[in-house]
Amino acid sequence: IGPDISWGKHTRVVMDVRCGVASFGEFLFEKNVLTMSLAPKDEHEAQVQFALERGIPTISAVMGTKILPFPARVFDAVHCARCGKFLLELNHLLRLGGYFVWYATPIYQKQQDIEIWRGRYLRYLFT
Repeated sequence: IGPDISWGKHTRVVMDVRCGVASFGEFLFEKNVLTMSLAPKDEHEAQVQFALERGIPTISAVMGTKILPFPARVFDAVHCARCGKFLLELNHLLRLGGYFVWYATPIYQKQQDIEIWRGRYLRYLFT
């Protein structure tokens, strides 16, 4: 649910966080979008290697302990799964007017869980 994003037109540089095997990056690559896929170093090193072998720009990093090595406001969109506190850094990287695409596993299906998440993380983005 959300806006119809014109991939490859106004949205050309995307950060994909917790990318797994970078299937989202591969999807966007076909639409002329450069996607930087980021995977947690401690969990997905083999998946990063698989993504690199397919030609998808991918980095592996210890997430949540360092500031990412990108200038502020450089990404047109950020795609994230289970980003938690890392969301604050992603907000710093997203250009004004950019898109935040959040993928959530069924853990956030209950309204009570959504309200808890909003209270903990979203208040930092808009204050």
